[in-house]
Amino acid sequence: MKTESSRVIVAQSANSSSFLVHHRDFPEIRAEGAAPREAASNLVNKLACALDSALTDWRRETVDHAIADVKAFVEQKEDVPARDH
Repeated sequence: MKTESSRVIVAQSANSSSFLVHHRDFPEIRAEGAAPREAASNLVNKLACALDSALTDWRRETVDHAIADVKAFVEQKEDVPARDH
């Protein structure tokens, strides 16, 4: 499976110095952390929980692919700066 860490969207929280992260395909599932990679690690956990409610093979595959993308983002050596979205 080809992964794309560019599908991971990072934004700085408006009310604090924390970061909010979500996957482009699942904007409704967000995670927060002190750094982008920390937030992305938290997002992996939330996406894994979403597998419990994935009722079709297609949905499970989509969530699995999003998890792989976010894991690739976490494995990057440096934190990626937040983008305005």
